[in-house]
Amino acid sequence: MDWVEEKAQNLFAYIRNLSFRKAMIAYILVVAAVVWGLSYLTMNFCLQWEAGIWEKLGETKIAEAMLYEKDLLHIYWDITFIEPETAILLFVKFLRAWCPFLYAFPGIILAIFLFYKKRLARPLSILEGSVEKIGGNDLNFHVAYESRDELGKLCDSVEEMRTELLRDKKEMWRLIERQKELNAAFAHDLRTPLTVLRGYTDFLARYIPEGKISQEKLQATLELMAEHLKRLEEYSRTMKGIRSIEEVPFVPEKTSFESMDRKIEAVVFALNQVRDVEILYKKNMRCRNDRDWTEETGFRGAGTLAEKVGEPLGGPGAPAGEESSSDCPYMDDNLVMEVLENLLSNAIRYAGKRIEVLSDYDPRRQEWSLAVRDDGPGFSEAQLDRATKPYYKEPEAGGPDEHFGIGLHICRELCKKHGGTLDVANSIQGGGIVTASFRVSSIETKKES
Repeated sequence: MDWVEEKAQNLFAYIRNLSFRKAMIAYILVVAAVVWGLSYLTMNFCLQWEAGIWEKLGETKIAEAMLYEKDLLHIYWDITFIEPETAILLFVKFLRAWCPFLYAFPGIILAIFLFYKKRLARPLSILEGSVEKIGGNDLNFHVAYESRDELGKLCDSVEEMRTELLRDKKEMWRLIERQKELNAAFAHDLRTPLTVLRGYTDFLARYIPEGKISQEKLQATLELMAEHLKRLEEYSRTMKGIRSIEEVPFVPEKTSFESMDRKIEAVVFALNQVRDVEILYKKNMRCRNDRDWTEETGFRGAGTLAEKVGEPLGGPGAPAGEESSSDCPYMDDNLVMEVLENLLSNAIRYAGKRIEVLSDYDPRRQEWSLAVRDDGPGFSEAQLDRATKPYYKEPEAGGPDEHFGIGLHICRELCKKHGGTLDVANSIQGGGIVTASFRVSSIETKKES
């Protein structure tokens, strides 16, 4: 039985996959065979019926019947009274002669109906529904038709078209999201540099009329402002030529920690001129070997430098260590400063009165870290898990929210470019700490590759 079922299934599959031309020929042949069979049976039945009628009429009616046989039309129209047997005999003779044609016409209608129902109705319905959904911008469906005939191939083509449209739509949305992210990053990253420039201009406007700024200080301040303007120009040029944050160029160059200190101090100084929040920079270039400070300080969250900084805001910093060969690291200072400015921008929004910027170098890990700590409310549990995700933000009470929810996400992506990480934590003294780490060794090799 299994063999018979398998053969039957193969036969049905073969018939189902026939082309329209072969299928139509098959339907016509089947109907022709049925018409021939019915006609054959009808003719035999009519002959037997006719013989029975002749037998019933008997010899007395033979002459009259023969007369009818010779001139049927004359008798049919001219004799007003026809015996029942004679009428039946005429009907049987007509049916025997014309039954093939009587069966052929409904057979053709039946063949067309079956062909449409079995081979056209379902695929046409599938195609019509698919076109309506595609026209309605709904691509979350599948065009499934199991036949391999012409309409089956057409359904496969529509399914391929739907798949391509869905892929293109997803790619378009991905590009839109990347462009949206890039625009938000551009708008977000301009805030702090512009605030720094505003701080310098306020400083000069406040003290130049009073004659409290020497020529040397004025010259140094103008040079710092020119450097920030140059950074802004380079940043604008860079953002114009890229399509996503991941395409931000990574250009490490040989620098020094002292140079980075000066740049950080310049940013901190300028922000202190225009913000009510006090910002302090505490540098510590010595590696700390104790990695168990989390237990001692009670910091909650994750991070390297954040785990190692346990003293309350304003507490004493560790002394600077001795110079090492890594005091001339390879770093992308523009990228590092962009991360710092984003962290400061985020901290200023939540800080109460004070922000600390802490730096630390770990020669064993060949890693330089920057941490920004504020005395604000700290991070909620949801923020600790999702703060670095793009466009994540919690609504603030009172006033319009101009926050893009992208600052920490940008920092994380830029840290990854520099071979580092971005970690978020809370302090037992209150407030939050965000730590950015950067690989500062083997960067030259990375640059060459």
